[in-house]
Amino acid sequence: MRIFRWFVLILLLSVPFSWAGAETLRVAQIDNTSLLINQRIGVYVSVTGMGGKPVKGLKREDFALFESADGQRLSREIIELREGANVTQGVTFLLVIDNSGSMYWNADGRIKNSDDPEVWRITSAKRAVSDLLKEIRNPKDRIGLVSFNMRMDAVVLPTDDKVTVERALLQVTKPPEEEAYTELYETLYQSIEKMGAYGGRKVIILLSDGVDFPMEDNPHFPERFGIDGVIESAQREGISIFTIGLSKKADNNNLNRISGATGGVHFSTYSPEDIARLYSLIRDQILNEYLLIYTAGMSPADRKLVSVEYQPVSGERLLRSERYYFSDSLFGFPQPAYQWLAFTIVPVVAALLWILSLIGLEGKKETPTLDVYQGKGRGKRVQTMAIPPRRRSVTIGADSADDVTITGDRKVAKTMVQIEQKDGVYRVASRGGTVLVNNRQVRTKVLRSGDVIRVGDTTVVFDGGIKK
Repeated sequence: MRIFRWFVLILLLSVPFSWAGAETLRVAQIDNTSLLINQRIGVYVSVTGMGGKPVKGLKREDFALFESADGQRLSREIIELREGANVTQGVTFLLVIDNSGSMYWNADGRIKNSDDPEVWRITSAKRAVSDLLKEIRNPKDRIGLVSFNMRMDAVVLPTDDKVTVERALLQVTKPPEEEAYTELYETLYQSIEKMGAYGGRKVIILLSDGVDFPMEDNPHFPERFGIDGVIESAQREGISIFTIGLSKKADNNNLNRISGATGGVHFSTYSPEDIARLYSLIRDQILNEYLLIYTAGMSPADRKLVSVEYQPVSGERLLRSERYYFSDSLFGFPQPAYQWLAFTIVPVVAALLWILSLIGLEGKKETPTLDVYQGKGRGKRVQTMAIPPRRRSVTIGADSADDVTITGDRKVAKTMVQIEQKDGVYRVASRGGTVLVNNRQVRTKVLRSGDVIRVGDTTVVFDGGIKK
């Protein structure tokens, strides 16, 4: 009887709360990409019941929505509810898989040096990915893959080409002992950056059997952001992170913290055979989310809290879920110091339209380029720099050694911006001072064609070139 009780306890601990009988509510993602255009906000909401299965058929009147800024909590009208929006528009998935040494142990960790791949945890993970690829039949869905230990390997950016992902799986092999670290947080941070170039519903599913075990002075991660940086970056980019802890030694507390703060769900299991089922369950929850659309309030704040409430039909207690989004518009600045900015929206938008009119359509140039505009008003086009495909980095600053040298601008110091290129993906990073991308201060960000970088009074527009 004692063994049976322990078995039941372990089983309950390995099942997330959403698997219980009661319904649960979760704000999964907030889309603020239309905020500056029409003040519309999209809120992706998941309602699940028994076994984590989605609750379907809910209506707009089943939900209440509130927005809070500067201590004021105001009810907002839900203009529209879309059921099945993620099926219509597609979902971007990125699977992040731990490939550290312990992933080559057996399920309970007692066999650590087996030559039989059938007992390895990584073998079950690979099979689960293959099964998920077979389930995804929507041509609008995209899926990517990242494996990691002391560095990120087998990196495939989200694509509709599932054969490419399958081939990358074959490249996931056992690392040598000196590389068997677990750079969990920094891998997640860079994965979020890679997802920043995509729109719509964006999901990262992390599978790990251990804890963050970084390598000291790791050249692959020279700058460290930690778990707090991961959470903040995911919140800013509007990305949900689902996590799966695959052993008793998995850091379930921090994995649960990451998922809870980013709109995902944490699952814990000791059985590698459960991975495929969990991937399928996560996908099912995402495909059955509701998209609630409302008009944001005009209260100035750098970030706002969205609360969604739902009363289950069964008469259970009122459910509430909350998540922040970053305003990233002129109405996002605090008062009263920036109150005058509300009157500048027309000239600011006009200036941006003028810059875009000079650039023309995105991606028209053969190779990636930087168009530099300097000064105020209509400004002056200073130079256009083509970025050779094999060029790893470009620096922008006031120093004559910088690749793009800006003169006559007192706000620009030596090497303020660095643009790095890896595997065809360009990322901008601040090297000191304030750098804005699309009117938002950043430390680092993946660039897309048309992104506007502000360095002092100078505008640099990135064009990614024609994709071949």
